[in-house]
Amino acid sequence: MSDLPENIGDEALMLLTEIVEERGQWVVYLEIVFPDRTVRHRIQAYSKKRLAEIAAQYIRRGASREKK
Repeated sequence: MSDLPENIGDEALMLLTEIVEERGQWVVYLEIVFPDRTVRHRIQAYSKKRLAEIAAQYIRRGASREKK
């Protein structure tokens, strides 16, 4: 995540995860909302939607911990 500032927790307003179906796979995206922009990162693709949902929960929790 090279386009993110080091002090992400100080600047980020909101963290979101999104699961999108792409070419038969379920892809997890992490969106970080800053006062002046939104940064979206493609995390990983999963063969099953449930696996993507579980991964999205872990990613959201980890990112939220960094935000605090």
